[in-house]
Amino acid sequence: MAEPTIDDLLKDHSPEVRELTLRACHLVRSVLPDAREKVHLGWKNIVFGTGSKMGDMIFAVAPLKERVNIHLAGAGLDDPMGLLEGKGKAGRHVKIGSVDDLENPALFGLLEQAVEAHALPAAERDARAGPPVEGYRAYGSRTVGVPVERLFGAWTDDAVRAGWLGEGMLAVRGTTANKSLRARWEDGTPVDVRFTARGEAKSEVTVDHRQIADQAAAAVRKQTWKESLDRLKTELERT
Repeated sequence: MAEPTIDDLLKDHSPEVRELTLRACHLVRSVLPDAREKVHLGWKNIVFGTGSKMGDMIFAVAPLKERVNIHLAGAGLDDPMGLLEGKGKAGRHVKIGSVDDLENPALFGLLEQAVEAHALPAAERDARAGPPVEGYRAYGSRTVGVPVERLFGAWTDDAVRAGWLGEGMLAVRGTTANKSLRARWEDGTPVDVRFTARGEAKSEVTVDHRQIADQAAAAVRKQTWKESLDRLKTELERT
């Protein structure tokens, strides 16, 4: 019996979902050019991996009614932009609703990470995966027209930080100069911050606030971070 094809999988899907699926597969192949591919009609996806066993799987592209999901093996991937969803220990997924989603550089970075993580010894992969994610998350990011050193300093200088942060207290617990900062919000929830140089006079900051109690609280915290980052950008670019 002939192996099922992508056309077989997509025959009942809309042209839009079909196009997203084909583009998603092309993106996956760009980071895993030697992948072994298999279409699973029962699972309703295309699996990409290094071999035929389940443990060899790194990606799966799953066409749905109005979007496509890209599943990535590994639950411990660094995700500053908050693209990953799900709570499983073995992996997460990214929702793709448009071509713009597929062209997001952060998505490409996640795919590369998944390939690199899969190359690690199994024991190390398991250690990195850790327990399932708990709670809700709030993300924020902003590109600011200052060098990354100055952006980083606006977070590590207590007096400067108090000026743009607004309500709430942030206790800094550790830093890597001009790259990252670990902190705790006043309620004890963790906040991870990353800094990226975008040129000599431009840089980007991303905030990942984790373990928030519920969805409503996460929405409030997301809006609060948006307002704080807006103040940070205005203050730094003004001076």
